[in-house]
Amino acid sequence: MAKFLEGARDWLGADTGHFIWCDHQNREPVNYSGDGFTDISAVQRFFSHNSKITYPGVMPAFTDLMRSSSSGTLGCNESNAQVYVRSDLYQDVMRPCDGRYMLYLVARDVQGSPKGLLSLLRSSSDKPFSSSDHKKLIQIEPYLRYALSGEAGGAAMFDSADHEGMVVLDQKGTLLFQDNGARRLLWMASHDRIDRNALIHLDLHNTTPILRRLHHRLVAVFEGHEAGPSFFECSNGWGRFVFRGSWLAGPGQSAIGIRVRHYIPRALKAWTGLHRLDLAPRQQQVALLFSEGLTVSEISERLGISRHTVPEYVQVIYERLNIAPNREALQNALLS
Repeated sequence: MAKFLEGARDWLGADTGHFIWCDHQNREPVNYSGDGFTDISAVQRFFSHNSKITYPGVMPAFTDLMRSSSSGTLGCNESNAQVYVRSDLYQDVMRPCDGRYMLYLVARDVQGSPKGLLSLLRSSSDKPFSSSDHKKLIQIEPYLRYALSGEAGGAAMFDSADHEGMVVLDQKGTLLFQDNGARRLLWMASHDRIDRNALIHLDLHNTTPILRRLHHRLVAVFEGHEAGPSFFECSNGWGRFVFRGSWLAGPGQSAIGIRVRHYIPRALKAWTGLHRLDLAPRQQQVALLFSEGLTVSEISERLGISRHTVPEYVQVIYERLNIAPNREALQNALLS
């Protein structure tokens, strides 16, 4: 979801992107993805208090919103701008995230079950979201519906490297250094979701069980004992994380370097690059599904178009992108 938000944010020119997941049974907020790291206290306030309130003239309570099929803008039209700015929703939650203008969508899976609230924010120094922006958001709704209905791990074999970071430990296992990328990835690898209980660990700079495990293995190898490989990987809702440890030799001392790398499904990586290509919305949909290996019949059924129309779209896509007429070339074009 974090990468989906990144693509949506870039495509629609938003400053930040956010997704509040809802519980399937009671429709209450249970998880968060997005740019809340800039002010996570605003997310905490929403979880604990503001989601339960109805804001007249602005937005219903979160549970009621999840029962609707709503999408729209807040603070962008003269008719509701002042009401929005005066509301506690803006003052307590959106303003700390610099969300003067808001574009939102209630997201559902292919069965129609609500999954959460997608919101894109622009600051007060930016321009309001327009009706054209709203239409563009509706265009990506099928992608989001499909992504929320996919089986976790089904595209694991197509993982694509996303971010990485570095951690350095001394021989005793004390943390000497970690860059910002490693700090964020270690938190993600250790916490499958962002909620009130996990947020307290976000700013800690301590070693994690994963780092301690790799440290013990490397020390054992250095001392001549049998040990497992200096390699470890794990997967959760954020994607797949790979940790590789090695000795770092320095003047008069040695240290242990651990590189952590984050992988996301290749199809998601391809989606984030779609808006940069010269393709119409329907061509983008066909390109993404075809590159994933779906057959003509499956694409036809998924998009509700004729089986004879799909090959025509594919041919046009090859010509527009000026690539060889095969799936591999299309995949490389989407990932480049």
